[in-house]
Amino acid sequence: MASANIVTKEQFDEVCAALWSEIEYQNNLARRTDDSEALQVPSYLTLGQVYLNKAAEDWALNAGDELALHGLRKVAGIFVRGMVYCGVRNRAPVIA
Repeated sequence: MASANIVTKEQFDEVCAALWSEIEYQNNLARRTDDSEALQVPSYLTLGQVYLNKAAEDWALNAGDELALHGLRKVAGIFVRGMVYCGVRNRAPVIA
């Protein structure tokens, strides 16, 4: 069994599948207008923060984690979309 602070490939794949379902959901949402959608890094950070605050409130006001986990998936989807549209940056290798 993996350590609690190590993410396994299987766990990562499960998260990616859930994240893809969120991206597909977001892809099908009606767009307000082209000029009012998140287009730059600050837009995604702001949108993510709004939904992060909602997820925190859902956790604080409801028993269990279910609503907050829904929000966590939504926030992850927003940030993945921001990386896709604004640019993906890989972490630089750590030199020991």
